[in-house]
Order: sequence, then C-alpha cells, then structure tokens
Amino acid sequence: METARSNRTRAWLAAHELDTDGDPNDAARDLMPEIRGDEALSNAEKLEVGLGLLEILDAYWVTVELRWFVNAADDEELWATHWQAIREHLEQPRPSEAVLYSLWVDWFEDIETVERAFTEVLARDVNRLGEDDEGLQRRAGSVLKVSGPVPWKLKYPVYTAAAEHERLRRAVFSGVLYSFHDVYGSLEIAPALELLERLDLPEDTEHLTELREELAAGHANQHHRD
Repeated sequence: METARSNRTRAWLAAHELDTDGDPNDAARDLMPEIRGDEALSNAEKLEVGLGLLEILDAYWVTVELRWFVNAADDEELWATHWQAIREHLEQPRPSEAVLYSLWVDWFEDIETVERAFTEVLARDVNRLGEDDEGLQRRAGSVLKVSGPVPWKLKYPVYTAAAEHERLRRAVFSGVLYSFHDVYGSLEIAPALELLERLDLPEDTEHLTELREELAAGHANQHHRD
C-alpha cells in the first residue's frame, strides 16, 4: 500500500540520501533511528514519515519502532494517527502481514496494551459489523484470526457479535481455534463451546471436531493441559 504518505517518506529519504535497499527489516533497523533522530521534524511528522516507511517496506521492524515511538510519546493525537493508519492497513484487499504479526505478538500479548489495541482495531466498531463495508469486513476478519492472546473477557462480546454475521463466522472460529492453540491464548471453555454451536459450521470443517473434543474434555489451551 502506497499513498501520499509514502511519497512524502520517499522524498524525505532522497533529501537525506538514504534508501530502502536490501532486506526490509534490516533497512527498517537502519532508517527508523534516522527518522526519530531528525530534529527538523516534529513528533507528528516523524510518525508520518515512519508510517510511510511501513507502507514502503511492509516490514515488521517498522511496527516495532513505531510502537516504541508512540508509547514513549504518550500523545493522544499521535495515538489517533497511528491507529487510523493501522486500521487502513487492515482494510486493504491484502492486509499487511507485518501489521497483523505486530498486533498478535506485540500489542495483543502485552497486558499493558492489549485492551486499547483490540478496541482500536475492532471492538470500537462492533456495532457496525452488519454494515455493507468491505474494508471493515476485511479488518474484522483479519483481527479475529490473530486475537488468540486477547483476554477472553475483552474479545468474547466481539466474538458473539461477529457470530451473528455469516461472512465472519469462519473468522470467529479461527479466533476460538487459535485461542486454544496459542501459547498465550485466552479461552473459557463453556462459552467457547456454546459459541461453536452458534456458528453452525459444516460438520466437516477442518479442526472443528477436534476442538470440540478438547474443550469438552476440559482443556482450555493445548499448552496448559492439567
């Protein structure tokens, strides 16, 4: 995904005689400190240039540096800009793998950031899931699939709301499945079983029978069986 934002970043790179050659994550490790250290840029401008670099490289390390930056700045305007950009990435026909991975292993696994992150990328829009909005549907489906580490009490209301919409039911199932399989997955057995029934998936759905059996046996996570 490239926009006016990434064009501005290319202009900044050219002005500083920098490039994005080589491995994207290596390039990110070199370039993000240069962006953060540019005293001619305000924090808002640094964020814009960094977000443009994410569009250009689609590299996980850019998301790591952006996370450090917005957390350290603790500025609501920067937070709003950051999360709007992340939502835009998730609404693309091919959502950014770097952004999804960052949500999963950084934002959602961190108890200090998971609630805000999950709210920003999906929970805030739970009442809109029935709308005919392709971008929102893509975003919802993508977030549900990586929501395993999100605490059950936060995601269960979103799961139940999404289960009302047929096009999101497979994504809800993926969310429950990975809540069971993820090392840091969060799942409560009884409501999870009830939710699986409500999804009304075909009986031959891959992993459905096995997941039901594991939950019925009292296992909430494959890594932490009693």
